[in-house]
Amino acid sequence: MKVKATVLTVLAILLGMMATPVYAGVPPLPHAFYGTLEVNGSDAEPGYRVKAQGIGVAPDIEGNPITTEFVGEYGQVGPLQPKLIVQGDIADGAEIEFYVSVDGVTWVEAETDPASVLWHSGEITRVDLSATIAEPISPGGGGGGGGGTPDTTAPIMSNISASTISETAADISWRTNEASTSQVEYWASPSKFSPLDETMVYNHLVHLTDLTPGTTYHYKTMSKDAAGNVAVSDEDTFKTLGEAPDAIFTTRDLSISPTEVNIGETVTITLSVTNTGTATGSYKVTLKVKGVVEATREVTLDAGASKEVTFTTSKDKAATYSVDVNGLSGSFKVKEKVVPAPAPAQEPEPAPPAKPPVNWPVVGGIIGGVIVVGLAILFLVRRRAA
Repeated sequence: MKVKATVLTVLAILLGMMATPVYAGVPPLPHAFYGTLEVNGSDAEPGYRVKAQGIGVAPDIEGNPITTEFVGEYGQVGPLQPKLIVQGDIADGAEIEFYVSVDGVTWVEAETDPASVLWHSGEITRVDLSATIAEPISPGGGGGGGGGTPDTTAPIMSNISASTISETAADISWRTNEASTSQVEYWASPSKFSPLDETMVYNHLVHLTDLTPGTTYHYKTMSKDAAGNVAVSDEDTFKTLGEAPDAIFTTRDLSISPTEVNIGETVTITLSVTNTGTATGSYKVTLKVKGVVEATREVTLDAGASKEVTFTTSKDKAATYSVDVNGLSGSFKVKEKVVPAPAPAQEPEPAPPAKPPVNWPVVGGIIGGVIVVGLAILFLVRRRAA
């Protein structure tokens, strides 16, 4: 009986081992997906990579959205075929978006079937993916030297919005389909840029400060991926809370003349200041050259009035100088003064040869001789005639 019990125990263990799937490198639960992938309408070849990202879940300690990476590549053999398993530590019930790696760097958002996919603890959920890629690629390139084509596609932006708006601040947020940088261009007048955040993220948030109350601001979002492709959104607007100041000043039409001078020569810098508010007010205009304040002007304008403000400057060193006047920028160049080389000395023309002096005694003797001969001839002629 003991032998029979032992045999039954061994058989039960063996049956249990046979019933337990061998995951061939697949990470354990609690969270997992598996399924198929189509690229440009055809079954994916081995080598494509897939990433799952939780939407609306708290970011990690570095402020990045929590994402999960693929385990293995398409085409591997395993008991959970076909193709793929991804998993990660994302809050239960979070909505999931899937991305397909184009070249090891660019991630293209994939459509899913079912259309809405949720992450549930302790479940293995099947989801079929399909991705559309603009140009044919070699799967898996970049991750292992697979020879994919260069990434020339800029990030795709979505969910662009302004929120948490106060009298002097606002948050601008957006999403991209691939990890990229964050920056915002914004303006009432003139245009400004938020500091560039080079952290590569999918969910972007830029906090704007030092805004004017009761003012409409225009803005564009900008993101650059790891391959250097830049995406710029369409223009949008938001308005800060509170009442606009009675006097509101704008600057425009910066002019620098001339833009190239010699050392010590004067450069004239002009701009126009306008009071677009409803009451008289004063405004400080500051000239900065290479980031150093050189001069200021206090301008007092009635509502609706404009005035041209002029600065002059000169430099004693050859260089290119940047100019900033209340956010308007330009530059001028100072060069070494070219001194013309002296003209070569001209050799004096040779003096004409000196004429020999006149020997007047000889000349007089000749003339006298001629006169004597003439008189002798005249005397002879008259004598014969007599």
